[in-house]
Amino acid sequence: MFKERRVEPREVLALPLWLPDGRAAVTRDLSSSGMYLVIQGERLIGGVLFFEMRVPGARIRFSAEGLIVRVERRDGYTGVALKLISPRLEPLA
Repeated sequence: MFKERRVEPREVLALPLWLPDGRAAVTRDLSSSGMYLVIQGERLIGGVLFFEMRVPGARIRFSAEGLIVRVERRDGYTGVALKLISPRLEPLA
């Protein structure tokens, strides 16, 4: 039987984000301590991932590093579960 390991409630949100190499991804859900994102294609991903996203209509940028805790590859997509490290919110000018 699967044991739930989340400690924070999650919100189902599909928001675009960008990786340092210019690849786009989309969030599937997020919480204050982690997130799940989807990248098109079968990607090799490991270690720590840095990302940035702008929250539509809020004039803020959210960026963080995420420790990769799970990778799922299926149907031409790569799903990545992250534990957030050093999240930052910054106002946009």
